[in-house]
Amino acid sequence: MSEDAMDATPARPLPPHHDGDPVLGEYEPFADTALTDAERWPTLTGPGAARLAALRAHPHAPMWVHECGDRLDADDLAALAHLHAEISGTEPPSAGSATPSWVTGLLERAATTVPRYRRTWRGTPPAFADVPTITRADLAADLASFVPVDRSLADAFTGTSTGSTGAALVLPQHARTVGSDLIQLRRLVALAGADWVPDPGRLAVLSVVSQETAFTYASLLSAFEQAGLARINLHPSAWRRPGDREAFLAAVQPQVITSTPSALVDLADVEVALHPVAVISGANALSPAARDLLRTRWGAPVIDVYGLMETGPVAASVDGGPHVLLPRDHHVEVLDAHGRGVAAGHRGEIVVTSAENPYLPLLRYRTGDHARLTADGALADLEGRTPVRFAASDGTWVDAVGLTQVLQAHGTLAWHLHQGADGALGLRAVGGDEEPALRSIERLLGRRPRSARLARPADLGPGKPRRFSSDLPGATP
Repeated sequence: MSEDAMDATPARPLPPHHDGDPVLGEYEPFADTALTDAERWPTLTGPGAARLAALRAHPHAPMWVHECGDRLDADDLAALAHLHAEISGTEPPSAGSATPSWVTGLLERAATTVPRYRRTWRGTPPAFADVPTITRADLAADLASFVPVDRSLADAFTGTSTGSTGAALVLPQHARTVGSDLIQLRRLVALAGADWVPDPGRLAVLSVVSQETAFTYASLLSAFEQAGLARINLHPSAWRRPGDREAFLAAVQPQVITSTPSALVDLADVEVALHPVAVISGANALSPAARDLLRTRWGAPVIDVYGLMETGPVAASVDGGPHVLLPRDHHVEVLDAHGRGVAAGHRGEIVVTSAENPYLPLLRYRTGDHARLTADGALADLEGRTPVRFAASDGTWVDAVGLTQVLQAHGTLAWHLHQGADGALGLRAVGGDEEPALRSIERLLGRRPRSARLARPADLGPGKPRRFSSDLPGATP
């Protein structure tokens, strides 16, 4: 990581990060810090510690407000090295395929150790097809009943899943499970044709958010030769002086940039020359126009990852095509509204069985996301969350996928289309050709939307904005 001379401009004092609102008190700088560096990185070396200190004290660094480490010990690192070698040339599994053999062991374990199933199965699991599906609401109502009783929680830490609806879930996590996400990303970067190896002069991973209040921190990746990682907030209030944001980015030159499509588009507007080896988008759907913008801006492959906090990364698109499953202990089904597997070419809900998290094994977890199953077991037209259909003026229903296709064809970066109870349409959109897009929607629905043009994706609202919504009965079949 390059060293800059100290800027003579005086730093402004740290402002309160929650603007006096006690509900955001967790964002007070270092209010939730408990561990030492040795506990955050059990295998911390001298060069790693020096790299971390330089990142924390960088003269143009943002105002760090949190500390975060991967907590990987020597045994974890050995297991992750084995995983990296194992999956490097592995063919991906297929969604909707036959149940893999490891699921049998997971069912047996659940029958004897997971309270939810131990109570009903009495030690004898049913056939996999007879296992009832579960939802986020089940976890929210009684999370403890899904945690195996034979696992010590001494090494567990928690991750928060906000989802797109409902209350946040605080989920138990294991360091090795979270660490395996990096191994999966390394495989994806290689599949995209990029060369990603630790470089002492560059930040390995830059995680970006663009919002008024956020956790920011400097960290290390133990499973990547203790290379640097940073989570930054692009919002001006997160930086001490004007120009620090651009100077910091130019100095650390991140190898991989990861964020939501909205924050990535915001970063692309920052006047600084970056040269990433790859860009990884997640959390929200990435439109083709946004992908093209990012690829053109940085000249790097753009990888779109689909996953949830509950499951970790599930599938990815490295080329703009369908999302291909990742080689991990996930079994993915695509089910119709009656819980039956769909045939290739049909849409359904993505349902994941996972043995990845020892503290939270999942059996047939309904993600709430929908996709079309391809003939080779990939996930196409992945919209996410409850499917919405729109009422045309002639009384017929039009699926939102068709609307996605026309909006993307007209270069729209991000959007929200809403239909009111009276059938009227309202479109809020960023980028693209407004008038042609409105005409295409009118051709599909026989109704012309009211249109509001937004400057950037973040203007659609905080969190994970939906692309489509409706107040009409029957709009969410």
